[in-house]
Order: sequence, then C-alpha cells, then structure tokens
Amino acid sequence: MRRLKLLLVLTLLLSGTVIAQERQVEHSEDGQTVTVIRTLPKRIDQHNFRVGVGTMSFSTLLYHLSYADTGGPFTFRESVKDAETYLTNSFFTGVYSLNYSYHSRRWLQCGGTVNFWAITQSERDCVTNNKVENYCDWGMSIMPTFRFIYLYREKVQLYSSISAGIVVGNVNLMPCIDATLIGCSFGRKLYGFAELGLGTGGWGRIGIGYRFDSKKAKK
Repeated sequence: MRRLKLLLVLTLLLSGTVIAQERQVEHSEDGQTVTVIRTLPKRIDQHNFRVGVGTMSFSTLLYHLSYADTGGPFTFRESVKDAETYLTNSFFTGVYSLNYSYHSRRWLQCGGTVNFWAITQSERDCVTNNKVENYCDWGMSIMPTFRFIYLYREKVQLYSSISAGIVVGNVNLMPCIDATLIGCSFGRKLYGFAELGLGTGGWGRIGIGYRFDSKKAKK
C-alpha cells in the first residue's frame, strides 16, 4: 500500500499536476469542526495591469545630481543682495509607474515596467519675484520585470521582484535597475498593493491593479 502511494505521488510530480494545499477549519451546522482542504493551482494564467506612485530613491537622486541642470531636490533658496535672480527650491513630482505582467506559474510573473519622474525648478527676479525661467529634468526607465511570489492566496500575495533596463531623459541615457524587496497585494480582480524597494521605482510605492484570466485559464 505504501509503495502504491509513493508511486502515485511520483507520477503526479512527473506529470506536473501536483498542486499546493490550503487547510481551512470550518464549523458545520451541528457544531462539529471540519477541516477542509482547498487546492491551489500550479498555473494561474492571468493578465495583470498596475499603476502606482513612488517616493524619491537613491538612483533617481543620483541621476538627477549627476546629469541635471537644476540644483537638486533639497536646494535652499540662493538669494544674495547683489544678485538679480535666485533659484527656488526644487520640486519632485514622484515616480509614476505602469506595469504589465503575465502570471504563468503560481510563483512567477513576467512582464515589463515603465517609470517616469520629473524635478522642476524656477529662476525668479529678486525684486519683482517674477518668474524668469523654468528648469525641468525628467527621466523614464523602461525595464523587463520578473516578480517572484512566495505566498499565494486568493486575496493576498507576498512577493519580491527584480527589473533591469535603461533610463532615457532630457539629459542622458544610462542603465538602471530596480528591485522590490518586499511587496504585498490585497484584493481579487481589483486590488491594491504596497511595496518597499530600491532603484528607480522609489523607496516606497503604492498603487492599484487589475487582473483577469487569460484564454488559457478559461479552457
């Protein structure tokens, strides 16, 4: 009997039909406790679209300070008595992201991410305070993305991701990298997410997403 069970498990492993299990305790009408085992599919086959916003990151700041024309996001007002103009503090718009991924295996999503950010600054007249000139430095990163899911549930997912690509902007072209150290999504078809990361996406990121089944999943 034991050999038969081992043979059955081995057959399922080789055929790729082994699925994860989730145990859930439920109570019946007569008060008895019943353990229900729900299966988690090995393949998901879903499309995912995400939009989000992130904070300043070290790589974004480095790109700005290395190649930008403005004075930096933390510049104080450069005002001198004999000067005719002064520079205002820089304004960082935030990092706006758009992501598409295909959820194939239960633990893997593959897709691409586009991040956009800008830093603006103006030059003003010291006497009239009128605006003399505007400065704007912007960057856009384009990267393939791989997301690794280590906790998959119907409403909650925990994951990490890695992306690498290039940054294009009004100043220079350079390689870039982004990583989500830990991320959490919550919801079913329409869901929200929050992440902590490094790279062009920012230190902290929040946003919303929408997922739906592909034609493969419906078959």
